[in-house]
Amino acid sequence: MRGLGAGLVAVLCQDPEAVRRHFAAHPVPFPVAIDHQRAAAKAFGVYALLGLDGVHIARPATFILDATGIVRHRFVARFQWQSLPLEAIRDVLREMRAEGPAGGPPMSPASG
Repeated sequence: MRGLGAGLVAVLCQDPEAVRRHFAAHPVPFPVAIDHQRAAAKAFGVYALLGLDGVHIARPATFILDATGIVRHRFVARFQWQSLPLEAIRDVLREMRAEGPAGGPPMSPASG
C-alpha cells in the first residue's frame, strides 16, 4: 500500500498476551495495537455484544482515513470470516489520490 501513499495499522480486540505471543512468532511489517477493553471498537461502531458467531466481539472492519484523519471509507463485516478485498482497498486509495485531501486537488504519492 505504500506505493499508494498509505500505511496500515491493525487493531485487535483480543487477549494482550495471546496477541504478543502470536506476533512474536509471526512478525508483520506494520504496527499492531491491542484494544482489549474494546474502546476503539465501540467508538468505531464495530463492537457486538451478541452475534451468530460470537459474544463480546469486534466485527472485522476496515477504515480508510485521509491525511487529516477523516474516515473516507468504512467496511464492517457481518460475520467474522469476511473482509474487504485488497483490490477494493486499492480502488479507494486510488480514488482518494485522484480527489485529493478532503476532495481537494489530487494527492501526490508522498502526501498520503
